[in-house]
Amino acid sequence: MKSSALTIEPLQSPPWLHTLLEKGYRPYIATSRHLLPSLNINPFGYQAHCHLLDDQEEIPFYESYLLSNSLSFSSPELKMPHWVMIDCALMQSAIVGFTKAKRDIPTSLLRCYETDPRIDITKLERIPVSGQIASPSTDKGSFVGISLFSLGRQAADDTQLGLYTKALALEVYRARQGGTFFGISQYDNPALKIHGRFSTRMEIEQAMVPLHPRKEMTLVYKMKIDYDPYGLDGQPAGRTPTFWLNAKDTEKKVEIQRGLREGKRYQIAPPFAVHRDGDVFLPIVEETHI
Repeated sequence: MKSSALTIEPLQSPPWLHTLLEKGYRPYIATSRHLLPSLNINPFGYQAHCHLLDDQEEIPFYESYLLSNSLSFSSPELKMPHWVMIDCALMQSAIVGFTKAKRDIPTSLLRCYETDPRIDITKLERIPVSGQIASPSTDKGSFVGISLFSLGRQAADDTQLGLYTKALALEVYRARQGGTFFGISQYDNPALKIHGRFSTRMEIEQAMVPLHPRKEMTLVYKMKIDYDPYGLDGQPAGRTPTFWLNAKDTEKKVEIQRGLREGKRYQIAPPFAVHRDGDVFLPIVEETHI
């Protein structure tokens, strides 16, 4: 489905979205046709451009999304498999993010798309430069986040693009009205500081993930979605941590996992991660569950 001209209603939109639009960014939604009624295709009063799975003409866009996603993680050889994008994202939920006009993409970055044999660059006017996937869970009250990415730095040095992309996605999924968000991240991943901005309580649900290739550096986080989209540019108030967790401290993570089984709770408090002497430390608030 092709969207009509962009509808602008500044009074309904947060300032950061208006700023992004002025810089040439445009919101997009990629999904299946049958899912459109369940999505908010006018997040914050702006009509997103919809890319649908059954549209043959959208193939260049989807191929460019897969490349953009891999470039953001510095792993062009490790693209998301097509079946994962189709089965786990487009047929279950939606990919939400921002595009930028091809003419505004830096030459060095654009070259990656021009040389990709799967992408017909002549059929692309805009390049996806960020994206977020989140799928509703079977408990009918939670979402599972997948693969938040941003090329903000590479495309125009917009370092907050990942933060704004997640906010846009939650609006499209209608998740801001309530619900719980689960996600996987690494203790040393800068995106952890983004995820934590969307809740007043970001908890460790699982301290390590044995099945993950980086099992000892990977956690499952859980948070109630309760954020103010109009206050994203502010800094959340910090809390005095019970202890600081070194991202490399496997022994402490084992202790946390044991505590979770005993009924304790561990909250990752703002600012969520701090760099000290070459290491990453997380402020942890330990709570005894009664």
